[in-house]
Amino acid sequence: MDGRAGWRLPVVALLLTTLRGVAPAEERTWTDTTGKFTVSAELVAVQGKEVVLRRKDGKELTVPLQRLSEADRAYLAALPAEDAKPDRQSVGGIIAQIAERFYSDLRTQQRDVARQSLTKQAQALMTAGKSPLAGLPEPEAGDRTIRTGKVHVEGDMAEIPVFVRAGGQMHKTKLHLRREDDQWVVFALSATYPDGDKSINFEIAGGVENVDPLQAIIGKKFELEGYTLEGRPLNLAEYKDKIVLVDFWATWCGPCRAEIPNILANWNEHHDNGFDVIAVSVDRDLGALQTFVAQENPPWTVVADNHPRNQQSMAAKYGIRGIPAFILLGTDGKVAAVHCRGQRLGQAVGRLIASGG
Repeated sequence: MDGRAGWRLPVVALLLTTLRGVAPAEERTWTDTTGKFTVSAELVAVQGKEVVLRRKDGKELTVPLQRLSEADRAYLAALPAEDAKPDRQSVGGIIAQIAERFYSDLRTQQRDVARQSLTKQAQALMTAGKSPLAGLPEPEAGDRTIRTGKVHVEGDMAEIPVFVRAGGQMHKTKLHLRREDDQWVVFALSATYPDGDKSINFEIAGGVENVDPLQAIIGKKFELEGYTLEGRPLNLAEYKDKIVLVDFWATWCGPCRAEIPNILANWNEHHDNGFDVIAVSVDRDLGALQTFVAQENPPWTVVADNHPRNQQSMAAKYGIRGIPAFILLGTDGKVAAVHCRGQRLGQAVGRLIASGG
């Protein structure tokens, strides 16, 4: 459900890798414990058991303290406490500030600051009153009710875990950002809702009402069109008389990726009995999608919902803001079940096979 439901997300171990930062200042040579590897860089911050260094080319590296030489650890131990504070102008610092302002503004009715943090497409939906942003829960008052975790950056994509106290309990969420026009902007949020872990896409239209758009299509003929990454148009006629799982997902969506082994297990078990899968990716970065598909090599068809040749987005057509979104079709092409994730997928497929589809 996309309304003001509680947030919970399993703790995910995130490692801050390579960041793009600001121009370097004073540098020193850092050495690892073996003495074989060195890097010339300035100190950005000491964060728990890791140290953030910025090289001369502006790139930031996060290195476990235990991998630094004894001399480097002694140098860090002798620093005044203020010298070990995070650099708020680093990419990680900037993203943390965006997240803090975003969640703090959820306490207001207008949520103007949060809206300004969104992508242009998401802002337009907010202005039109069709954004899921308006339905997010309000954090409780207090300095400790919003706490950010370590930022993970990969190319022009970033995510940051945020712990939020709302409704009398602490919830674990994750904010997703991407770089647009040389600025970091928010496009999605991951959390746990009553119907499971999912990512809410702020770039898909939808009202604030606590309404599930997929419930309305159960029992109806399902229409789907689009293009694969190779530019081949999808033809649902090829899936005639098959039981088909249509999975709306994205490479950046943790809950989506967590479901892939379950989908694969069901495909391996039931494919010979007429079960197939169409994975509709809502990724905007088709390069990232191409890389993921090449690495994982799923045995089913992957459709790019943002392919430049598409007439319309299927996710937008069906109002699918929360992903993964499972839509299971019977052999008659009608929607037999929705949200059948985890064990429910195998159970639903098994029932359809036993009943002849």
